[in-house]
Amino acid sequence: MASPKKIDYRIQRQSARQWRSLLAATAHGLSSLTELKNPHPVMHGIGMQFRSHTTLPPCETLGDLQAAMCSVWQDMDWGWVELEENDGTLRITHHSSTNGNLRNDAFGSETPLWVTAFLEGTYQKWLAAMGANDSLRVRQISETDEFGSTEYQLSM
Repeated sequence: MASPKKIDYRIQRQSARQWRSLLAATAHGLSSLTELKNPHPVMHGIGMQFRSHTTLPPCETLGDLQAAMCSVWQDMDWGWVELEENDGTLRITHHSSTNGNLRNDAFGSETPLWVTAFLEGTYQKWLAAMGANDSLRVRQISETDEFGSTEYQLSM
């Protein structure tokens, strides 16, 4: 007989499958709306809303902030992030954001634009909550590579 710990782990990991068809249909529906030619602002806004469901703990260092962000993404099986401060800017590299399950099961073929905009909005709100100046913006600065890594930058 399986231990309760093993059963609890499986339930937590497999429950998300119930949403895959709904997410794919929602993404397809939004993409097909003629008045929604650019889904970026919609997904950016959803990313900003996501922050209210994933409040980060107080962080003293950039390493603490990176660990807190990684904890959220790894718990969701959405990869991990690396933060690097350089010349007054913060580089945010999110790895494995478009893994097979997320790309194919959640949003379908429209995933690259949807995921990057969602992450951009989430990072914007997380960093604002940590005290980033209102004039600073998170912007995507690279295309997503074949491994699902995308770079963002917090700057003016």
